[in-house]
Amino acid sequence: MTVTTQRLIPSEFERSSSVDELWYTRCPVPTASGIALDLGLLRDEFAKSGIVLKSIRDSDDPRVNISHFDHSLPGLFREGGNIPAIWARSEGRDTVTVALTWIDEYQAIVVRADSDIHSLADLRGRKIGLPKQHGQRVDFARAMSLRGIESGLAVAGIQLAENELVDITSDQPTFAVAAGIANGRFHELEADALVRGDVDAIYVKGAPGLGTVTAHGLRPLINLAEQPDPLRRVNNGNPRPVTVDRRTAQERPDLVARYLAVLLHASHWAVAHPAEVFDIIGKEVGRSADEARAAYGASAPHNFGLDLSEIRRQGLASQKDFLLRHGFITKDFDVTGWINPEPLALAHELLRQG
Repeated sequence: MTVTTQRLIPSEFERSSSVDELWYTRCPVPTASGIALDLGLLRDEFAKSGIVLKSIRDSDDPRVNISHFDHSLPGLFREGGNIPAIWARSEGRDTVTVALTWIDEYQAIVVRADSDIHSLADLRGRKIGLPKQHGQRVDFARAMSLRGIESGLAVAGIQLAENELVDITSDQPTFAVAAGIANGRFHELEADALVRGDVDAIYVKGAPGLGTVTAHGLRPLINLAEQPDPLRRVNNGNPRPVTVDRRTAQERPDLVARYLAVLLHASHWAVAHPAEVFDIIGKEVGRSADEARAAYGASAPHNFGLDLSEIRRQGLASQKDFLLRHGFITKDFDVTGWINPEPLALAHELLRQG
């Protein structure tokens, strides 16, 4: 595989503030960052300026690792689930959202194959499993599952309060997701509870969730990815924010724009290389390329683009409101003020300049 790279910003636009290293992290899900990193585009772009790009996964310092969740590390770019990013902003981390991505994924409420539940309406009054992970700064798995359950039930006009939510507890190492491990482990624990008959339904998502459905012979009642209203598909993965600390965005907007320009370049590459894209996604999520295609859809290579469109902004605000309403965050904040559109506009200009 040959990928050509070029310097995306003239040196005269660079600021005087010296930077010799930058950090990045992304979740083990489909991201433009994952494509760019696999191709070496980000490394090559910043190496031309003598800047070393480092992954927090590779650090032995727990203070660096935890930045995946609390974004406490200066010079850190993060693309991934919106729940940790929103939580960190609510906790006072001075970050900005500089882009949003949206890649739809399998999101299903499922039951046992032999269940007497055959429609969403049949779920009213039944027991639904909900993960509860100890050891996390924010229990993103619980928040993600609850959002999916609430959204699915709403399609049938059912309120959460009409069902019994059953906690399925586990211990989750604090740095597990930052290290790219244990992806979807909570699905397996929920599936075990479902198979045992402890609960009547569970929520699963992504390639790990689809793998769980296949392995246990479960039956989906709804796949939220098929809902025509994008706001019904909002969850931890939709939309995914690209965030950076505000100081870096203010002092070195040129570096932020270059980072985003590389992600845009990677999204363009993905459109022309669908087979390679599913290989990359499969590696990210720990599944085969075929499983990745089934979970994220054949159109996924066309969906890595970055923007700050109104529907994505609405989705981000909707997710913040959900997390606040259910107590996953305790401090409200203005999503509009969290978004800085200038670096992305400059990134598009850089690509136009060639």
